Amino acid sequence: MNIFFRSVNQSLLVLTLFLFTIIVAINESILLISSLYLLVSNLFFCAIFFLDKKRAKLDGQRVSEFSLCVLAMLSFNLTTLLMQALIRHKTIKWQFNGKICITFVMQNTLLLLYFAIEAL
Repeated sequence: MNIFFRSVNQSLLVLTLFLFTIIVAINESILLISSLYLLVSNLFFCAIFFLDKKRAKLDGQRVSEFSLCVLAMLSFNLTTLLMQALIRHKTIKWQFNGKICITFVMQNTLLLLYFAIEAL
C-alpha cells in the first residue's frame, strides 16, 4: 500500500510542478512573488518536519499529521517527498502518505480550477 501511495505522490508532484510552471509562464508578473513564497514556505515546512523527527526520537510533543499535511499543501508539496527520503521520517506510514496523496489531489484540483476560471 505504501509503495502505491509513494509512486502516486511522485506522479502527482510532477503534475503540480507542470501546472504551476504553466501558471507562472502565463503571468510572468507573479514569478518573483511566487518564488519567494515557495522558498519561505518550503523552508518552513522542512524546519517543522525536521522538528517532528527530532521530537519523535526524544518522545517529545509531536506535530500533528494534520498540521504537516496542511503545511505540505501550503508549500505545494515540493519538499515533502524529499524530506521524507532525506531524514527518513514517516516513510513507512501508509496513512500519512495517503493523506499527502489527498493533498496532492486537492492542490492539483485547485490549480485546474484556476485554469478553468481563467479560460472564462
